[in-house]
Amino acid sequence: MTTKSKPTLQDVARLAGVSGMTVSRALTKPDKVSDQTRQRIEQAVRELGYVPNLAASQLVTRRSGIIGALITTITNPILATTIETLQQGLARAGFHLLIGETRFSQEEEGKLLRAFLGRQLDGLILAYGYHSVETLELLQGTDIPLIELWDLPEGDAPREPVGQVVGFSNWAAGAAAGRHLVDCGYRRPAFFGYDDERENLRFAGFREAVMAGLGVEPLRLNTSPVPHIDDGVDVVQRIARGEIDCDGAFFTNDMPAIGALFTCQRLGLSVPGQLGICGFGDLPIARVATPSLTSVRIPAEQVANATVDLLCQRIRGEGEAHAQVDVGCELIARESTALNR
Repeated sequence: MTTKSKPTLQDVARLAGVSGMTVSRALTKPDKVSDQTRQRIEQAVRELGYVPNLAASQLVTRRSGIIGALITTITNPILATTIETLQQGLARAGFHLLIGETRFSQEEEGKLLRAFLGRQLDGLILAYGYHSVETLELLQGTDIPLIELWDLPEGDAPREPVGQVVGFSNWAAGAAAGRHLVDCGYRRPAFFGYDDERENLRFAGFREAVMAGLGVEPLRLNTSPVPHIDDGVDVVQRIARGEIDCDGAFFTNDMPAIGALFTCQRLGLSVPGQLGICGFGDLPIARVATPSLTSVRIPAEQVANATVDLLCQRIRGEGEAHAQVDVGCELIARESTALNR
């Protein structure tokens, strides 16, 4: 019985009708090769079952072709869109995306970061800009190009970013929701979100907008750390029982906002008449719900595309080490807050 030899890079080159250097370039930097040539090489790779020797490639290029991303939760539709766009953009640039889910745990983030740093990453992406002291020490001890997603440094004593930042102002997002509820005629606005640094900033913006418009302190109640549709269900049930006194609600995620909307319908509470509801994230369900859901929109694809551009620049040794890109936020007003008494 004879053992079939493994196909080589030169075998791929002969079948595709190109040089070995062109095959290598197509596999490591696909954006540097024409679409027609790349398609011929990909077809040859599939026909031969060729598997590149990444270890050998790393010794030559000192690149792994891998970008690590630590994401808080893959179940969040906004982050799912971000991840998909990141993956597509990085693939066009010749990189593979390795994802770890922290579930909003700083301890888990530290464990995953240690595992990732041992894999000779070409770049690192961290969702959200709030980390443990241990994580910050690990990050400051590495020279891997790094981008933090979503949260711009802000507040009374903003932390100096470890790398580059692509995100928005949490304070501005909260303020936009607070102003909108006040402008729509709601007199007892409430904030429903988790108690952490970024949501505290959203509440600070929300509170300032409500205080400026009404001169009253808005109610704040905490929900679960991983936003869930049941959070909104619970809030509306408590409103119906008289345990919570509010006529306008800002949920810092669309999923609990949708849960609140559906529960109002089930319990016979009028939206926007008895309760105005504003979410965060502007998920697709927001515009097709009945009534349609007002929400604060963050441009997830813009965040991802800017991240890919900055990261590729840094890997090439270009760009500013601590550049910041503010993608902004936008309140999308819909039927769920259309009161205007």
